[in-house]
Amino acid sequence: MFWLSRSLFTRLFFSSPQFRPRHYVGGVSVILLISLLYGFAMRAVLAQGTEFQWQQFFADRYLHHVIAFSFGQALLSALLSLFFGVLLARAFYYVEFVGKAFLLKIMSLTFVLPVLVAIFGLIGIYGASGWIAQLLHFFDRTWTGSIYGLSGILIAHLFFNIPLATKLFLQSLESIPYEQHQLAAQLNIRGWRFVRLVEWHVLRRQMLPTFSLIFMLCFTSFTVVLTLGGGPQYTTLETAIYQAILFEFDLPKAAVFALLQFVFCLLLFTFSSLFNNTSQTTLSSPYRWLSPSKSAVKFFHVFLLGVFVCFMLSPLLNILFSALTSGKWLTAWHNPQLWKALTYSLTIAPASALLALLMAVALLLLSRRLQWLYYVKTAQFILNAGMVILAIPILVLAMGLFLLLRDVDFSNAHLFAIVVACNALSAMPFVLRILTEPFNNNMLYYERLCNSLGIVGWQRFRLIEWHSLRTPINYALALAFALSLGDFTAIALFGNQEFTSLPHLLYQQLGSYRHQEAAVTAGILLLLCGAIFALIEHQKEQHDSLR
Repeated sequence: MFWLSRSLFTRLFFSSPQFRPRHYVGGVSVILLISLLYGFAMRAVLAQGTEFQWQQFFADRYLHHVIAFSFGQALLSALLSLFFGVLLARAFYYVEFVGKAFLLKIMSLTFVLPVLVAIFGLIGIYGASGWIAQLLHFFDRTWTGSIYGLSGILIAHLFFNIPLATKLFLQSLESIPYEQHQLAAQLNIRGWRFVRLVEWHVLRRQMLPTFSLIFMLCFTSFTVVLTLGGGPQYTTLETAIYQAILFEFDLPKAAVFALLQFVFCLLLFTFSSLFNNTSQTTLSSPYRWLSPSKSAVKFFHVFLLGVFVCFMLSPLLNILFSALTSGKWLTAWHNPQLWKALTYSLTIAPASALLALLMAVALLLLSRRLQWLYYVKTAQFILNAGMVILAIPILVLAMGLFLLLRDVDFSNAHLFAIVVACNALSAMPFVLRILTEPFNNNMLYYERLCNSLGIVGWQRFRLIEWHSLRTPINYALALAFALSLGDFTAIALFGNQEFTSLPHLLYQQLGSYRHQEAAVTAGILLLLCGAIFALIEHQKEQHDSLR
């Protein structure tokens, strides 16, 4: 690698007889693979973008509208998520009720729930013939709302992001020492004064990191806007890329959208990193003491929790109800397209998860070795290289590969490899976040012991490190499996009738208004993700108990 000096290579590979290049060639190979993959993809996008008449940029009102809507919907979604997240975090913090722990776990389900499955459930609630419309029709009222357009995009984003914001703010509130609650009660600091003097101090530190995270998630949202946008008026940069390729086949226009998306996401990623790198030191205590709240405050908290439970659980219940009551439940299993999609999904997901795990482990082995040799900045650079997918959306990479390989006569094996690679890169940042701390801890605990005993390579991993890494590796693998199972971005460009997946099949069924068949597909995806989520929660509990 050009950024590693000769002395660094010498110290890295030959400073001790226990270390050989073969032990760390994996990490260097992953860096080279990511660099080449993104380099060639972005080169293809840039080459195609040069054919665009850039003087049209300032006169193209549609392009201006797409950029404005991309930022506008992300800003609205982030602000609303923060507002309701703070209110719900306080309600969860101050109200004890049966099923609270279960509801908090269900909130985590939205992280691995396929977006199209949630959209199907939301359409069943807020659509023209959804539960709300049927309830109003029972009372001779007419449902005038629409799930499509800006309102539908905001509802879907809130469904996914309110639980995230709530859990982050709840962690901040739980970091308040119980002595502060007791002292505030003795000084008669209650209500709004307590919020302003005590709670706001911990909540405001979480505001900007949470806002930047949710804003970036909404800005790069693809499936939600593609499905619920409802027309050109509600189009973001990512959906504009997809439409320019598949519907218009205007590759220069798609390349310009991709370049703009890349620049904006890189700036947003850099901006959000400024806040997410700041670590907070909090005190945890087994004791809990809260002063009693006023009746009006309790009622407001209970009301908020009731509305939130209905908002969260009704789409999930609608999916299960629609799947079980669908007249296609039994006949759908005779559909060869469903079996084909199920087979590909259950093949792509484990392959992507395993590839994401292998790449993350290779990067971590190289990174921690550099850190041990006091190349801290270089080690951090390697980890940031693994996070590059957060700065460059997977759709931009997929488009670059599409342009690069458009003259190739693809077989299903080629498409399978491309989708697996894209899904693995998409899941790798989350695997890195889970495994970084355990791998670095093992370096601190066992590095000198392994050096003195000459235990290296596979023997070191099997005899020394596997005991403490088994639980986080299982957790990371299950999470990557769930994320890959519901991913729709790469398959949206490369999927066809012969090469499909369950999310791709569900999108086709929703687009052709085959709601009964879509109910069965959504139900299968929900059950699969529910089973994986149960495994993830089990592994997470074991992982947290070891920390």
